[in-house]
Amino acid sequence: MSLRAATCSTGVPALPPGPPYACDALHAWSGLAFDLPPADPRLRALHDGGAEPTAPLANLVGAGLAWERWPEHMDFLEPSSPMYAQKRAERALYTERWERHVPPGCRVLDLGGGIGRFTQWCLDRGCTVELVDPDLRSLRAAVRHAVGRPGKLDVHWATGETLPDLAPVDVVIAAEVLCYVEDVERVLANIRRVLVPGGPLLCSVEGRWGWAAAYDAAPGTLDALLGDGVVHVPGDKWVRTYDRADLERVLAAWTVEELVPTHYIPCGAFETAAGPMPLVDMMKWEERLRAHPMTAPWNRAWMAVAR
Repeated sequence: MSLRAATCSTGVPALPPGPPYACDALHAWSGLAFDLPPADPRLRALHDGGAEPTAPLANLVGAGLAWERWPEHMDFLEPSSPMYAQKRAERALYTERWERHVPPGCRVLDLGGGIGRFTQWCLDRGCTVELVDPDLRSLRAAVRHAVGRPGKLDVHWATGETLPDLAPVDVVIAAEVLCYVEDVERVLANIRRVLVPGGPLLCSVEGRWGWAAAYDAAPGTLDALLGDGVVHVPGDKWVRTYDRADLERVLAAWTVEELVPTHYIPCGAFETAAGPMPLVDMMKWEERLRAHPMTAPWNRAWMAVAR
């Protein structure tokens, strides 16, 4: 599952010593359409356009279609992407709270890291990153965006339930992951297995009411949001939305140090009313929305730090 197992029809370039691999020695891998053995065999069929075998894997069907139709939206780390500014703003909301838990040079697992929005940030801090994601197209983009950065990287085509054996990591980032997995308890057990004792889990999930009111909420899903909070649109998406009590139950075996609502002004319930604004102003509004008794429950996501 490591990059050392990669294949390509045109041949694969030599790798530097590793894994993980120094990103400033991966230039020959930039843009390479490499293949990897998947930890979960279902991922191959989904990558090739197959139907979802279980409801939570609808997200991978939707992702595959999105890569075909709107690649500029999926690869939002490209400055030319229409999603570039929005995704940077979202990341800033996380890193403001999480930066002190990710010391420069530490070893990080970026679980469900996609194209590497947090991997990129960690690499720039000189960290060694193990990036795990169930979407092969995203892993290819993540390697491309990592090339030339100061840290080290390895990538794995896997799910949280099939997390590979890794050397212990100092920090686990699972941003917007526990709301999309099949088996939350198994994923958390796997995280515990690779995380050093006392190390922080930095995680976030979709907030139920803020998600329901956001521009990208799926039409016709109000029943689900008022019921168990699980939304399923076959062939497109599946999401388990959370309120505070839901997340507290999921993390009951952990010591939760922080549990903070965030409203994601760029794509949450208050996007239209807020309008475009500089990041510094958005951060100020975020604090006001968290503090106001009427707007506080309409958070788009929950951020947590747990050990």
